[in-house]
Amino acid sequence: MEIYVVRHGQTEYNVKNIFQGHVNIPLNEVGIQQARETANKFVGKKIDKILVSPLERAIQTASYISQVTGVKISIEPRLIERNFGDIEGKPSRMDWNIQMMLDYEKNYTKENIEPIQELFKRVYEYLDELTEEYKNETVVLVTHGAVSQPIECYFNGKPEILDFEHLEPLTLRNCEVRKYTQRRREKEEEQR
Repeated sequence: MEIYVVRHGQTEYNVKNIFQGHVNIPLNEVGIQQARETANKFVGKKIDKILVSPLERAIQTASYISQVTGVKISIEPRLIERNFGDIEGKPSRMDWNIQMMLDYEKNYTKENIEPIQELFKRVYEYLDELTEEYKNETVVLVTHGAVSQPIECYFNGKPEILDFEHLEPLTLRNCEVRKYTQRRREKEEEQR
């Protein structure tokens, strides 16, 4: 199995450092160009399935990949961005402790933010199903920055310390593509 994970293109909220979460923000002009360029990376690749978050910025990005591959997109609600609760649509502020939000052990729950342990559980359960259902296929997942963290950990193992310093570097940039194979995860399972 091969899985390509794509983060959506740039939005105005990305530029202004505003929390998006479940807010349904479209791509900006740069994001549209990024999505077109990223789609070109899939020209000539055999893709069996494109699964995408239900948010507009991800759907827009996936639509360009769909155009070049001829594969229809399927909405997958579990690929939705982390819910940032009461701070969605607001600019980042010093009193909102971003480091705390990415600390797995502390599992921040203030401001009605989806706790990071729940995010990991949601993504891991989905990937367990995905890797079983599509084990002989090539799949593209179009999703979000926070969701890319547990995906990276699922396939390549969690850092020893799950905090901001170790999780933030795992985050996909806008329209970055990472490729994973099921074999890595199976190897980890065998070593347990």
